[in-house]
Amino acid sequence: MSLFDDIVIRDVNCRKYGQLQQMYGTTDVLPLWIADMDFVTPEPIMSTLRSVVSQPVQGYNLDYPQWKESVIHWYAQQYDVDIKPHWLHFIPGVIKTIVLSLMVFTRPGDNVLTCTPIYDPYPNLVNTSGRNLIQTRLIEKDGHYEFDWHDFSEKLKQCKMFLFPSPHNPGGMVWSRETLEKVSHYCQQAGVIILSDEVHSDLTLPGKRHLPFFTLDEATGSQSIVLTSISKTFNTAAIQGGIAIIKNDELRHQFYGFLDNCYLAETHSLQQAAIYSAFTHCGDWHQKLLAYLADNVAFVKSEIEKHCPLISIVYGGASYLLFLNAEKMNLSDEQLSAFFVQEAKLGLSPGAQYGPGGEGHMRLNVGCPRSVLVEAMNRLKAAYQKRQNA
Repeated sequence: MSLFDDIVIRDVNCRKYGQLQQMYGTTDVLPLWIADMDFVTPEPIMSTLRSVVSQPVQGYNLDYPQWKESVIHWYAQQYDVDIKPHWLHFIPGVIKTIVLSLMVFTRPGDNVLTCTPIYDPYPNLVNTSGRNLIQTRLIEKDGHYEFDWHDFSEKLKQCKMFLFPSPHNPGGMVWSRETLEKVSHYCQQAGVIILSDEVHSDLTLPGKRHLPFFTLDEATGSQSIVLTSISKTFNTAAIQGGIAIIKNDELRHQFYGFLDNCYLAETHSLQQAAIYSAFTHCGDWHQKLLAYLADNVAFVKSEIEKHCPLISIVYGGASYLLFLNAEKMNLSDEQLSAFFVQEAKLGLSPGAQYGPGGEGHMRLNVGCPRSVLVEAMNRLKAAYQKRQNA
């Protein structure tokens, strides 16, 4: 039995369960929506956090010891890349830092490019900050996504920044080196800054390999900001925090100078301690997690292929999020959501919220004990068969 098989009773303030009535109009659904996992946060992290909060004076602190060194060590082990300490900066969180990057590198009225379908906060960040959202629609093909390179390159010419999820959310795409090099090439040609959101990178499953975007920054003029966090991989979303990696000197000085001079990324002992502990003491836990998630993904794929042939799966090899394509069921988005909530009793994320290309899809979170997924698939199979036999 795996340590990930344990059923964890979560606090009433947990959004995954606490927002069911708000999200679905009922609490009678199995929640497989928001992107956190129903697994206990690794004990080394919890122990380190307890040591921080047990200090008798919670006053101003210096950086948590060796948090940068832990990041450097992790990237050397996981990705065989060498990071220089001055490339790194602590950040208050990935989403917050995307907003801050828009403030620094664009102006109100500037165009900002994203792909679509896309993690739904992206369009909100762009529009709310007074920038104009431009989107390039990804091509769905054989259970994965590809770029429309002509559309992408033409729209880049109008933009100042490209917000790029790598791996992709909601499709879990681990982008190939060829794809990343093309993205880099076209952005260099257009003089566009790339913000690579790599928060799901450490959830790349066996058989795939994530390539950090800063490794492509050898060419003159290449400008990328890589943002990441331990929140998804090590289940620490509640404490937030994260890491920026910028290789380009000019870009780094401008952005980190802004963060420091505006006191926007000051030391946070809990967050930095969690980063240190995750990257120093949780390597074995991490490998076991990836193996368990891989089995969960395989289980769900097999069940849906066997029993729900009108539903296919978009999944590119990273994260615990599967994008279900139910277009062949010939339901409107409202009808599809109602099918999952009212008939299958499952709380998933509607694909339409991820923008053009997400219609007719649902996002399913497999970051839970296998027994929960068995129940979820039994519910889906029964509802699907009842509908098909009606």
